[in-house]
Amino acid sequence: MSRPIQLEFIKGNFISLLAYGENPNESPYTHKQIAEWCELFWNKYSDIDAPKEIEVIMPILADVETQWDLYLANTYSSTELQQLDFESVNMPVQWFKDWGAEADA
Repeated sequence: MSRPIQLEFIKGNFISLLAYGENPNESPYTHKQIAEWCELFWNKYSDIDAPKEIEVIMPILADVETQWDLYLANTYSSTELQQLDFESVNMPVQWFKDWGAEADA
């Protein structure tokens, strides 16, 4: 795991992180860190009745983390993955724009 993002698991922080994902060169967080934070957020609420505000973003949280894994698997060979610095990998920024629009709807 990367250095964890120290932000509370709330919708506003999620939307902020998605905005950072749209501008990876100016972001204090890598796409890997954002994906890991999303997974931790999702895990926190996956087995309980989450508040409505959280419930509506649960599928987006899961999608960010899932798409990170799929992007790696579909973009790099197994040899490349063994040598790759995951902190330097960026998913398409349009995905973050789309997730942000969906989360803010």
